Amino acid sequence: MSFAICRECQECIKDKVDICPNCGNLLIQDLLEPDEAKNFSAIAQNIMDSTIIRVKGSLLAWFGWFLAASAVTILLIRFIPTGMALSFLLFLLSIGWFFLFGGLLFSRWNSKRVYHVQLINPQHFRNEEERNLYQLIEALRLKSGLTKVPEVGIYHSLEINAFATGTTKNSSIVAFSTGLMDDLDESAIAAIAAHEIAHIANSDRLKMVLVQSMLYSIAFLIMIFSLKWDNQPAQFSTNVYGLIIIARFLCVIVLSNSIIWVMKAISRHRKFKADQLAAQLFNPQAMIHALEHLRHDKPDFLKNQRAYAESKVNAPAGGLKIFSTHPSLERRLE
Repeated sequence: MSFAICRECQECIKDKVDICPNCGNLLIQDLLEPDEAKNFSAIAQNIMDSTIIRVKGSLLAWFGWFLAASAVTILLIRFIPTGMALSFLLFLLSIGWFFLFGGLLFSRWNSKRVYHVQLINPQHFRNEEERNLYQLIEALRLKSGLTKVPEVGIYHSLEINAFATGTTKNSSIVAFSTGLMDDLDESAIAAIAAHEIAHIANSDRLKMVLVQSMLYSIAFLIMIFSLKWDNQPAQFSTNVYGLIIIARFLCVIVLSNSIIWVMKAISRHRKFKADQLAAQLFNPQAMIHALEHLRHDKPDFLKNQRAYAESKVNAPAGGLKIFSTHPSLERRLE
């Protein structure tokens, strides 16, 4: 059955029409036709016959840094005279943490809602391609040492992409676009699946939230420091104090942007790590083969999916590299 997707309301249209019957907008995407079912049986068997990889690294260090940053932030807030009540400042700080960890907690549910992911039911496969894809993910799960198979799904999109998200290793989802399933061969799909399983095995989603929480604490401190000395000291003239205000404002901007650069740099580093582990889980040449395919694809996300670009194997090229969550595909191929 063919279908198209409306970019305005994200409705999946199963009839060959040019206008969305839901919102009346022109359907921009071409109709997708199902390709021949992919068969991953031989690849899955080869993965299962190979040696299990024990993913190194512990979350304890990441939690330790987060707790240390949080403790330092709370202590400094306690002793910085801002004229605000300590309880109010702690409330503001906790609000930021709440949204960061709340987003992580609901990331799996929300991604399924936003992408209209069709989950594969291992008790009732709709076709052989679903069975084969699920067996591939199960084989990668075993080799990576995960104790539970993540949810596996497919979402309708022309882009060649996939993503993995979830709160923990045992509460995750891996989803593949129909564009990826139709356009890539079994080897390239298996390599991208290995990349997504690597993100889950490395607990990258949780690590990034811990990093964002630490950087948020630092940004909060910068804001608190900027509130200090609101009144003009007697020893400074009006002109001198005006220059101090401008310098302080510029420092806040530079420091705040530096925090964003650090966060983006860590995200790019985690992508490299996922590529490296994927090469071990499956095949280095297959990973290069998959990245070559991605290099010729220009992903164009639907409006409500752009916030999730960081979770995907491929993302649109940005302006400056320091603001990108993904390293360039040329760098990833090196």
